[in-house]
Amino acid sequence: MKTLALIPHYNHPATVARVAEAVRAFGLDVLIVDDGSRADCKPVLEETARRQGVAVLYRAVNGGKGAAVKDGLAYAEQHGYTHVLQVDADAQHCLDDTAKLLQAAREHPEAVVCGWPQYGADAPKARLYGRKITDFWNMVHTWS
Repeated sequence: MKTLALIPHYNHPATVARVAEAVRAFGLDVLIVDDGSRADCKPVLEETARRQGVAVLYRAVNGGKGAAVKDGLAYAEQHGYTHVLQVDADAQHCLDDTAKLLQAAREHPEAVVCGWPQYGADAPKARLYGRKITDFWNMVHTWS
């Protein structure tokens, strides 16, 4: 199993290096896909690439997280990766769970392995409702 950590990035210069460093600690190669961020993000990304040995792709125009992830998946395929671990640049994912996700992928290499978000009372309503919609469609897919 050859796994790439994919970090879609849009205007998170305060956290992206810390996220990259956390997943590098699990022995993973890292790709940051910058999705047309502000100019002040580029020096942070360049320094992160230089200091941590991560790859960075720059999208000229913001296309949304999905576009950044698709570009990252294409990169992974082109570079011979068999698996991708996608984590957000804003440091909201529990990166301590990385080992559990990688173990699940090793045990079920043909499966899509997803984390389950744990939201605090301060979570924005849009995020909570979005999760409920996603959960609904996952249940519909399971039933079919």
